[in-house]
Amino acid sequence: MELQYVYATAGLVFGVFALHVLTKRFDPFAPLWLFLVGYFHLYVIQAVSYHDWAVQVRGADLVEAANFRALWALAWFLAIYHCGVDRLLVRLVPEPPRAWSTTPVYVLAPILVVWGVICAGLVFRAGAVDESSLTAEEALLRAFPVVLLVGGAMLLVTGRSLDRPQPAIALAGLAFCVLYLLIWMFNGKRSHAVIGVLSTICALYVTRMRRPSWLVLATTAVLAALAVSVAIGWRNNRTYEHSASGFVSFLGDFDPSLVLHNLNIEKDDEVDAVTYETEEYGGFLLMMATVPDRSDYDYCAPYLRIFSTFIPRILWPSKPVFGREKWIAAWIAGSELERDEDFTGPAIGILGATQLNGGATATAIVLAALAIILRTTHTYCRRFEDRAWIQLLWPLTFYASWFMVVNDDPMIWFYYNWGFTTMPTLALLWIYNKTIRKKAAAAS
Repeated sequence: MELQYVYATAGLVFGVFALHVLTKRFDPFAPLWLFLVGYFHLYVIQAVSYHDWAVQVRGADLVEAANFRALWALAWFLAIYHCGVDRLLVRLVPEPPRAWSTTPVYVLAPILVVWGVICAGLVFRAGAVDESSLTAEEALLRAFPVVLLVGGAMLLVTGRSLDRPQPAIALAGLAFCVLYLLIWMFNGKRSHAVIGVLSTICALYVTRMRRPSWLVLATTAVLAALAVSVAIGWRNNRTYEHSASGFVSFLGDFDPSLVLHNLNIEKDDEVDAVTYETEEYGGFLLMMATVPDRSDYDYCAPYLRIFSTFIPRILWPSKPVFGREKWIAAWIAGSELERDEDFTGPAIGILGATQLNGGATATAIVLAALAIILRTTHTYCRRFEDRAWIQLLWPLTFYASWFMVVNDDPMIWFYYNWGFTTMPTLALLWIYNKTIRKKAAAAS
């Protein structure tokens, strides 16, 4: 009985996909699809793979309730996503700049590329030591690795301009995007590796206002899965030397069947897991079992970090990490293992986060807000897809919908990284190019 809702969730995902394909409205770069990929992974694949453990630990009634929550939450999200409010809201958003000056690109891109490589270098050096040994300046500097991808994407978009194509610049941008992917596979960071694949493919196509074929999409999916599996496998490697030559040897001996294991499709029979609660579906079940009966709601406190994160601690020395206290309290109250106040680690997925936010009510509110944000963003990008600023925004944004599903809370991608790295660059380019347009109009 517990799995009937899981199969219904799977059917809903495939049904929406089929509907968009049959009606010729399918856009692979719409954020909806990465949202559904993440949702399917957590609440279908993991729900099936860990079903026996879940029933044994949390009980059949709670597992059934959780699976039903996943079904109606997705149905509600899709209903809001397709309700049409985006067409009204997009009119309220200012138009992106028409101009695209190469001056800020040629100034900023090299700085971002070098900075990104420095971040990677710090990771290389810090990999064998305790991160607490890093100075505050080093720790801050190494927190911005994605700027390498931002710099590469800027060059790629500029070089592939339909009005003024510059193949050499485009090739340089592509090389830096691939470098980002390779570096973060080597560093064992699956999220950065996936971002590298998705953003590069998206930038290559939206700059030509085209969409990839089904063969390219299938290849992209395989590459993303391989990037995740290689990153995880290399991070857990104890056989090969942690060096460039060791990495090459690891790739040469890599077993493709590990992809299924790392995507939770196939369990490793040689490993008897103590608990699966540290997987996103397991964290969701923990929150369902613990909050609010044994631990309090956080009442959406984490979303205050969208604003508080940008207030320097030098101005607010006692600034808290909003919502973290309730997150830890829930783990202490409901975990199978011993947890303490210093506990950090596993993500709980979007439904675990919304359960902690305020149960079913918060789930409905948060998913409705996300549906509106994602659909309006996509409509805005489609409306102005011929503008270079949008062609940069799109590949550096659409993957965030995946992070919304698989992280501690739906907005952590923004205040953890994107808001510090990509947003300032895009804002600066917006202001600069808008200013150019005004000056040109005044001169004429």
